[in-house]
Formats: sequence, structure tokens, C-alpha cells
Amino acid sequence: MKIYISGRITGLVIEEATELFEKAENDLRAKGYDVVNPMTLIHNHDKSWQSYMKEDIKALCDCDAIYMLLEWGFSKGAEIEHRLALDLGMIVLYEKNFKQ
Repeated sequence: MKIYISGRITGLVIEEATELFEKAENDLRAKGYDVVNPMTLIHNHDKSWQSYMKEDIKALCDCDAIYMLLEWGFSKGAEIEHRLALDLGMIVLYEKNFKQ
């Protein structure tokens, strides 16, 4: 199963965000998932929030599931990704209660 990691990035120190997403990626890979980490996607654009979201949403749409990090609700982008995943009927997993 291909899974996209979603969570808060804006407002965090880049090293903190990178660490949170990397830890989730490693944990999910260890469980056998094919993981898409938006922090490691190649972003060849103007670096605006909108451009990041467009690229990230493209990657999300190629996945079967989305994995919501803790505090995702504090992120406008993660809220958009969450809503889209629900609307598309994707599997939605939450870090706070993920035990698989």
C-alpha cells in the first residue's frame, strides 16, 4: 500500500519538521508501506505555499492512503489533504492511534 504522510510544516523549524516526517517515514517503511514523504519531494517551482500544495496534492493522489501526523489540525495544508483524502475515499490513518 502506498501511503502519503501529512502534517504540520509551516511554523516549525525546518529541522524539526524534517525529523518528524523522517521518523514517520521510517516507521511506516518498517511496517511494509511504500511511503511518500512530501518533505523529500523535488519541488522545482517558485517556492510559494500554493506551489508546494499543488505538487504535494499530485503526490497524494497517487497514493492509497494518508497518514496524519500529530498536530495535523494546526496546518491549513494538512487539513486540505485530509479533506481531499476523505472525499476521494482513501484510507486515513492517524499517528495518535496507529498500531499496525
